[in-house]
Amino acid sequence: MTKLLVLGGRFAGLTAAYTAKRLLGDKIDVTLINNTPYAAFRPGMPHVAIGVSTAEELEVDLATALPAKGIKFILGTVTKIDAKKNKVEYELPSKEKKEASYDYLVVAFGAKLGIEHIKGWEEYGNSVCEPQYATALHEKLENWKGGNIAIGSGVFYQGTLTPRGKYPKNWASVADSACEGPIFELSLMVPAFLKKKGLLDKTHITIFSPGEEILTDIAKESRSVVKSLFAQAGFDMVWNFKLKEIKKDEIVDESGKTIKADLAIILPPYEKNDAVANSTPDLFDDGGFIPTDEHMRSVTYPNVYACGDANQVTVPKLGFLAVQTSRIAMEDLANRLGVPTKQEEYAPEVVCIADNPLEGFAIAVNDTTFYGGDEKIAQPSPTNHIKKELFTKYFMWTNGDMALDKYLASW
Repeated sequence: MTKLLVLGGRFAGLTAAYTAKRLLGDKIDVTLINNTPYAAFRPGMPHVAIGVSTAEELEVDLATALPAKGIKFILGTVTKIDAKKNKVEYELPSKEKKEASYDYLVVAFGAKLGIEHIKGWEEYGNSVCEPQYATALHEKLENWKGGNIAIGSGVFYQGTLTPRGKYPKNWASVADSACEGPIFELSLMVPAFLKKKGLLDKTHITIFSPGEEILTDIAKESRSVVKSLFAQAGFDMVWNFKLKEIKKDEIVDESGKTIKADLAIILPPYEKNDAVANSTPDLFDDGGFIPTDEHMRSVTYPNVYACGDANQVTVPKLGFLAVQTSRIAMEDLANRLGVPTKQEEYAPEVVCIADNPLEGFAIAVNDTTFYGGDEKIAQPSPTNHIKKELFTKYFMWTNGDMALDKYLASW
């Protein structure tokens, strides 16, 4: 039986594993390795920070969910990919080192949060990118008495896309930030939380970005509306701020510029996964991401697929693109293994819902201008808040099996 090994248990990895098993059934043996026993619904982590949800409510138990669909699960941390020998090395929680072989590999272990690039992170850094960070931030917000808050993103250590994969050039560009959607969402949620507690007038908020302005992956017109909203709310805006250090009451960029911040809420720098350093070098580009063709096959190792954040082509690093790349990859695999399957083609789009649950509305974004398209929708409405809630329930109900995502994303 053909052995498929999937590295990573988030949007991309789960979609790859579920889709492969659904399309190929008994023709394929699927094993997934993940470094945590659960899959967290990360779009819900900002909600954890403001107390609307708990992290535990947004976690899928992989040891239960995957075997129920005929997928093997291994709790371990991938340390090396040997693409020449079709082997992966990983470490168990006990620190025991193990090895797994494969016929086909899906690299979906995402990028790494490069918190070590920010001096003072351990003492003063806050984020919503992991469940433990979101939970800790909620405690700080609950104890907030007033002062200065800075919300923004770190630098994206992306490299130069060299060598570039075999796909249309407009599909991937060098970006300032990996994804600023959470920053935009927090710029709605945090003020609403503080307003509810009667602390908004005692708080000054600054939004910052490493780019020329925030949200450079959506249309200029939409960015202008966002900046207008920030100005109306009395926020300061600071661009070209490449975060270097967090102190007790301020943050500092690479040039020495500072922003007052008693509380710094950061999307940390994104960079290559730690396993890249030990792995077959020509599997990756100069930033540690995998160049692929249009169907997510590695350009150097055709039995290796890259999906989600690990793929060079996914810019920005979005859940929508992670799910789409995994569907495409597994449809390609099914056809290669003799199961005729309709092949979806990659259609990159920035799809995001910035929710504001405490005020009962959300802003839905569907935008293709980053890729040369002309779609540029950024629509606020109460209905979009309901969509975000339904999407969350759908993920949890299906244990992360996003089979209908391509239809739901077009709502």
